[in-house]
Amino acid sequence: MPRFISAHIIACMTRQQVEQLVKRFVEESSDGVRNLRVQCDTVLGRMVCEWEAPDSDTLIDWLEARNVRFRGSGEWMMRVQIEAVDGKVTTVG
Repeated sequence: MPRFISAHIIACMTRQQVEQLVKRFVEESSDGVRNLRVQCDTVLGRMVCEWEAPDSDTLIDWLEARNVRFRGSGEWMMRVQIEAVDGKVTTVG
């Protein structure tokens, strides 16, 4: 399954709202979309997520159904094609 990384601005959200959103990501896997990891910095107002999804359009639609939209250049998504984990470089998807 293809993997994606997305970056989001969460500056206007409280810590509790961010926790609720992340919990929804974990619990609401559907349409082939599954959240693998979320990392947040509530002080800087940034969130980075790792996903499995059939394609970017499906992931974007899934996020929009949960009121998460990509606004401006500070938010983005990319498909993971190469990664290095524990000193080993691999091709993904």
